Amino acid sequence: MNKSKLKILSILLSLSIILCFFASCNADLIGGENASLDDILKNYRTKGIVVWWEILAIYNAGENPMDYKGFEQIYLSLEGDDYLKTAAYVIVADIAVKIGADEGYFEKYGEYKTKLKNFLENPSEQYTLYEYIYAYYGLKCSGTVFDQTPLLDYFIKEQKSDGGFALFGNVSDADMTALVIPVLQLLYTNPSGMYFDTDISPLTNAVKFLESQIGENGMFSYSGEDNANSTACALTALVGYYKDDGNANEIIKKASDGLSLFRVNKKAEYAYLKNGKADILATAQAAIALGDLKNKMSVWEKLYLEI
Repeated sequence: MNKSKLKILSILLSLSIILCFFASCNADLIGGENASLDDILKNYRTKGIVVWWEILAIYNAGENPMDYKGFEQIYLSLEGDDYLKTAAYVIVADIAVKIGADEGYFEKYGEYKTKLKNFLENPSEQYTLYEYIYAYYGLKCSGTVFDQTPLLDYFIKEQKSDGGFALFGNVSDADMTALVIPVLQLLYTNPSGMYFDTDISPLTNAVKFLESQIGENGMFSYSGEDNANSTACALTALVGYYKDDGNANEIIKKASDGLSLFRVNKKAEYAYLKNGKADILATAQAAIALGDLKNKMSVWEKLYLEI
């Protein structure tokens, strides 16, 4: 196995550890037959939050995640040397500061923002798109001023001829493209929410590629496997781009219907695979997408615009 693929596997393992800290995928939850955002939040209040994606979902739904059990334990678990953990720590701190917390509560906040600034202003192929995506979300949404041009150039260089992006190799995939779209949108957006660059073709081409990947049932897939995570990420990207909840945009409605197919019967949970077992990460990402539909914008744009 070459060094590039070993690096990818290492990053994915690190991301998995961050997402699943203290998580038990067999946790029992409560809820109605058709899981709604309110159902999921009730479960979080009852059981406490166990992964940082749930903090993002709670914030996106208009509630204070610091009021939920487990918040402090999660953010403290994100202290570390790798860029994914650093980015997640800053994102959680961004959320808390936006809702009134003192920056001093997060001892590493200033240090980590400086670290991300240096990282983003000097991109290289030594690191993955994953690391740059979440580092950008964290720093951008903190209100920190930094030179974004090198990162925009890097993303444009990484874009494939069909408009998509890839985790590795030359074949575009829906997952990575969906994750990059909100980044491109923020890179092209000024603080008033308007595009400042007349040529946003990298963004529009990425959206076109993502739309071409939707299945007949509204699901999105990775490596040929329809799954809730891919569908939720795609839904977030499309809602953010079109500023629509599915009432006017047929693709968004179709993707929303596709996401509902992953609901676990009689529980406020989502499975990674259709008819599969409830999964904490799939539920959290579904909750984020449901919040995006409600807000008619992506959680990342919401966090940025609330600076």
